[in-house]
Amino acid sequence: ASATRRALTGKPVFFTADQDATIAELADTIIPTTKTPGAKAAKVNEIIDIIVKDCYREPEQRAFVEGLARTNKLSQDAYGKAFAQLDGTQRIDIVKKLEAEAKVQRADMANAKKVQAGAGQNDVQLPKEKQKSTTPFFTMLKDLTLTGYFTSEIGATQALEYVAVPGRYDGCVPLKPGQKAWAL
Repeated sequence: ASATRRALTGKPVFFTADQDATIAELADTIIPTTKTPGAKAAKVNEIIDIIVKDCYREPEQRAFVEGLARTNKLSQDAYGKAFAQLDGTQRIDIVKKLEAEAKVQRADMANAKKVQAGAGQNDVQLPKEKQKSTTPFFTMLKDLTLTGYFTSEIGATQALEYVAVPGRYDGCVPLKPGQKAWAL
């Protein structure tokens, strides 16, 4: 239903128009246009909108929206503009900051799990400021961007080699230098 509504109206079904624009630019920073079209051309923002609405639980939805707000705050603090208005170099700078934050958050979550497992307790808590009940925003965004892009028609047929109906299964196929991976 969400995909149909998005297709008919052209408007986001979960995010605001500004959030949708931020997602489009973030995704295009992760997978920019090169010899092949980028994430924006593949309309990855539309896929992310539908998946977050239909497949994510409320805590993950909230974390995603908070992550978008955090992205724009970082952009405003560093450059005085929203992320969608930044130039390419500025966007890359903000994405690197988001990725570094996500790496720290994932390490904190992993360490907390080790402490819990080592102590045989489920009630060991991280300090409040380090507690995260969900996957970090940037990790969710990057996963959705890659999934959305490589399962889109553009990603599967232009960024990857594509065989519509393989004649047989070859488990290990050598690639020529510079050849794209196969979309199977």
